[in-house]
Amino acid sequence: MARPGFGWLTQAFSAVGTAWILLLMALICADVVGRGAFARPILGVPEMVQFSIVGIVFLQLPDTLRAGGLTRSDALLGRLLERRPRAGHLLQLAYHLVGAALFAVVLVTTWPLAVQAYRDADFYGSTGVVQIPTWPLKAIILAGCAAMVAQFALLAWRDLVRARGAALDGK
Repeated sequence: MARPGFGWLTQAFSAVGTAWILLLMALICADVVGRGAFARPILGVPEMVQFSIVGIVFLQLPDTLRAGGLTRSDALLGRLLERRPRAGHLLQLAYHLVGAALFAVVLVTTWPLAVQAYRDADFYGSTGVVQIPTWPLKAIILAGCAAMVAQFALLAWRDLVRARGAALDGK
């Protein structure tokens, strides 16, 4: 699959996302206890949960793709790889190239939004209650998209090499 160095990076992103989930769960539990036992909720928990979901997804997507866990239908592809490996790898190559292109579009369109959010000190939440700066989330989205483009490109390269090998083997 991917080179070990890049796999380490996607796994690190995923680990940060997992740690974020654990912290979020602790915050939610503390909020529930605060509401139930003391009638004192923790301000901003709903906003933090909404804000966090997007960040967690973009942190964990690259490793999910690397590990082969991204949702797709493999019924046709599995048979194609078995019976006509070259055609199967070429189909996967197309899938990975389209994926890289889509995440490149998200990356390019998010960049100016991230710059603007940082420059304007944009925040999420309610003034006077809880204010979460939006630029860190935009930076996470950019990093996740860049990692997805790179991972899709690595997988596309692997498929190209395998398709060429299958053609040389006469399959």
